[in-house]
Amino acid sequence: MKISLTFFVVMLSLPLSVQMAEAQALSEIFLFKATAETEDGVYHWEYNSPNDFEYHMEGRAFHGEEAKDKVESVYQTANLNKDVTDKELAEAFKNSGCEGLTRLDVRWQDENGDLYTWLWQEEKE
Repeated sequence: MKISLTFFVVMLSLPLSVQMAEAQALSEIFLFKATAETEDGVYHWEYNSPNDFEYHMEGRAFHGEEAKDKVESVYQTANLNKDVTDKELAEAFKNSGCEGLTRLDVRWQDENGDLYTWLWQEEKE
């Protein structure tokens, strides 16, 4: 009986630990900023709570609803959580179309107000 009760408790706790590693929705955080420097130019995505979106590409700036889809898309791609590494973020950006990535700067402030920063730079040969 003790073994089956322990198994039951472990099974109940599994979804909670899996959820902790998942990215939070934009509506649950305070800040998200990402700047990607590529061989083609600089791209910037930004979200400030509660509903401020900004996207920059090729010297043009987009705000509000015009930027929202781009910001939400890159945020989902990044899959941010406190345990993600700068290399994992760089790979996520590269795999989502940020080809020729040379530098990546990501800032994320969670629901507790804790600020996390990742900086990745391509290694020079």
